Amino acid sequence: MNLPSAFKTPEGEASYLAAYDAAMELWPVPYQELEIPSRFGTTHVIVSGPEDAPPLVLLHGYFVTLTMWSPNIADFARDYRVYAIDVMGQPGRSIPDLDAPIQNPADFVAWLGETLDGLNLDRISMAGMSFGGWLALHLSLSVPERVQKLVLLSPAASLQPLVRQFSLRGMLMGLFPTRLTANSLMGWMGFKDTPGDTGTRRIRDLFYLGVKHFRLSPETARIMPAVFSDDELRALQMPVLLLMGENEVIYDAAEALARARALIPNLEGELVPGANHNMCVSHCQLVDARVLDFLSDN
Repeated sequence: MNLPSAFKTPEGEASYLAAYDAAMELWPVPYQELEIPSRFGTTHVIVSGPEDAPPLVLLHGYFVTLTMWSPNIADFARDYRVYAIDVMGQPGRSIPDLDAPIQNPADFVAWLGETLDGLNLDRISMAGMSFGGWLALHLSLSVPERVQKLVLLSPAASLQPLVRQFSLRGMLMGLFPTRLTANSLMGWMGFKDTPGDTGTRRIRDLFYLGVKHFRLSPETARIMPAVFSDDELRALQMPVLLLMGENEVIYDAAEALARARALIPNLEGELVPGANHNMCVSHCQLVDARVLDFLSDN
């Protein structure tokens, strides 16, 4: 499927893809690249781990691409066949069909379903970080028979509304898409430069270059994570693991955890000490161990 580019200029696309390739240099295990067609475009998937292992699907945070899983993939791929997906309609190596943009959460569910079909995956475990957690929840509610276990890592706006400061920082970045405004938002969420932390720097680079060079469809741009209702959360019947940083800034994590414990029937949930929204990177060993323990518990 030859689709026109969603990037604003060829130069911007080249700059972005060079940064993407640089981020993939940190992927510590062998991988296979797949391109899965759907009615919404072509989805880029990185596959790692033993071919006969149980499937684990990963959905990344907003605008940060599947490369964000570099710190986690070595642990996950030891015992699972891991499928890391670039979310359709966002910057990355997935190519959206500009004539058939994703317009609502139901379209995201349909896209995910077609992608899983293209990967020949029926029943899976799924882990979503931030925006990816919100997407994973929608899939789990819409087609629960496909999700064996659900892992929510710093899920965005799924349990509690986003704080006003997040919206203000996002609006400022949208009006002035500079490295300063992008880094300010990412740093506030915990993605800060530290000596020797190449992974965080490359996540920040991709985020900024995506904001600057990618042409987000107006229909897709209007989709913002919204809090799930009490009845929706009660309807989740599969085992659910919820991990959030105790220093989360984009919503009140303690209140989110309390609400989840009150409503989700089969929940394991906890706050990660000392962690912010970036806990998959900053506290990767603790997060990975907790996720693997949950997935292996029969």
